Amino acid sequence: MKDLVLVAINAKYIHTNLAVRSLKAQLADFDVEIVEVSINDPLHRIIKLLLDTDAKRIGFSCYIWNIEMVLKLAEVLKKARPQLQIIFGGPEVSFDGLGLMKEHRFCDFIIQGEAEDKLKALLKSGDNLQKLFQVPGLCYRNLAGEIIENPDAEPAPLNQLVFPYANVDLDRLKNKIIYYETIRGCPFACSYCLSSTKPGLKLLDLDRVLSELDFFIGAGVKQVKLVDRTFNCDLARAKAIFKHLIKGGGDTNFHFEMTGDRIDDEMIDLLKTAPPGLIQFEIGVQSTSPDTLTAIGRKISVSRTEEHVKKLLDQDNIHIHLDLIAGLPHESYELFKSSFNQVIALRPDMLQLGFLKCLKGTRIRSQADLHDYQYASFVPYEIISNKYISAKELYQLRQIEVLVDRYFNSGAFKDSLAFIFTAQIYPTPFDFFEAFSIYWESCGYYDLGKSKEQLFLILSDFFAGHEKSQLIGEWIKFDCLAQGNLRLPIGMADTCPAKEWIFEFLKEPQNITKYLTRFVNLAPKKIYTQVKFQYFSTTFLRQLSGQAALSHDGQGLMVFYEGGFEIIN
Repeated sequence: MKDLVLVAINAKYIHTNLAVRSLKAQLADFDVEIVEVSINDPLHRIIKLLLDTDAKRIGFSCYIWNIEMVLKLAEVLKKARPQLQIIFGGPEVSFDGLGLMKEHRFCDFIIQGEAEDKLKALLKSGDNLQKLFQVPGLCYRNLAGEIIENPDAEPAPLNQLVFPYANVDLDRLKNKIIYYETIRGCPFACSYCLSSTKPGLKLLDLDRVLSELDFFIGAGVKQVKLVDRTFNCDLARAKAIFKHLIKGGGDTNFHFEMTGDRIDDEMIDLLKTAPPGLIQFEIGVQSTSPDTLTAIGRKISVSRTEEHVKKLLDQDNIHIHLDLIAGLPHESYELFKSSFNQVIALRPDMLQLGFLKCLKGTRIRSQADLHDYQYASFVPYEIISNKYISAKELYQLRQIEVLVDRYFNSGAFKDSLAFIFTAQIYPTPFDFFEAFSIYWESCGYYDLGKSKEQLFLILSDFFAGHEKSQLIGEWIKFDCLAQGNLRLPIGMADTCPAKEWIFEFLKEPQNITKYLTRFVNLAPKKIYTQVKFQYFSTTFLRQLSGQAALSHDGQGLMVFYEGGFEIIN
């Protein structure tokens, strides 16, 4: 019989769970197994899997995205095997242990806070209930059936913990995101964030970090996502790590959560030397409203953040996500619109529009009366309204968020959206997305899934009748073709030259040498299947390249192929 099975229920199949691996790494003296599934797996399949482990104890890693499934699984498992001990841990159970145990009799133990030392102490206590009082932060039932909550204690230093992946076969996690931690805590005290509930920072020694990052590179891991809340809180340390990664090579992508105003010019110059694809940043702006930032305790300079993000984006080798949160204190719909426009004007690779969650244990939840917060009582505790923004306005922003994700964040409409914004077809980018979302609602598009082809056509149809509809349509077509989609969506104007003309063009060796070098050794018939010719207006071509060579009737010709295009002149 196994001493313990640790269960990780991830939000997506591609995700992995760092917590259970860190816990197991500290328990070398016990027989511990990890079972990792996703919330999309059938409940009965997970139950069968866990019953087959024949474990004495089953511990669940609990988060807002999986707690509902965890509770269902735990109830069924306890009823199926009453002698089984059920342990909960994780952020979703660390702030209301007594209440949860009172409500859910099938839960035997809840470990609140950092659990590595606490879980080890719990396992060492064996079946001796009289020793449980020695386990810090533990909620349990004593011999009389009373629920006890032990006082917490200072957790073990980060450097004393065993590397979570020391004995892990990373081949089994191939093509999954690997999560890694070098810092616990955060220098900020943002009122909506769980990291603000316990002050202080704990940093893993630099030499150890560099060694462990090399481990991931050597194993050929596809992506390592650091969960450090503010990776660049120690600027010198962050630079040393970046320098090591840039020098070390490898194909691994590393994702860091950064604070924009804590980047300096020296770091920007260093990052300029990073190969594309090595590093990506997620930078939390959250709001550009000074009153809002003050209210949530986020002490950042928006202007410095903008300055540094612009410099990084200009280098075009660091993929950058910028974050906003809707529903924060003092931010009305109009103020959020201002934040949105200010941030999207930086042209990040992704703009992540999130919605405030009033998480257990956070200051923002305790301030619900102050700001008249209405939020869902069930996970993920998302905001419904507050005194500054109505429920109707927030749900309008949710509609907009869908389109930002499909059109802006997908990268499929990069040039067409850039033209729409730059030409001020609408006064601001937010005005465009707002109008576009109303159009989607009126057409019923939100109710049905949409393919990428349909997204191109919907955007084109939205501008039908506009005085610049032809030019907008050309930018949309360009985006479609430039991604290697050589078959235009049905309904999109095809301005391809006659087939006979194309073959005559492809038969001329100098044309292939000049415009289609990659196809030099292929026969015209073979080339024809891998390219797409299209006429565009000279106005479009002039905007695209700064010059436009006329072919005939005021048009210019382009040829597209997978991975690129050429203007024929």
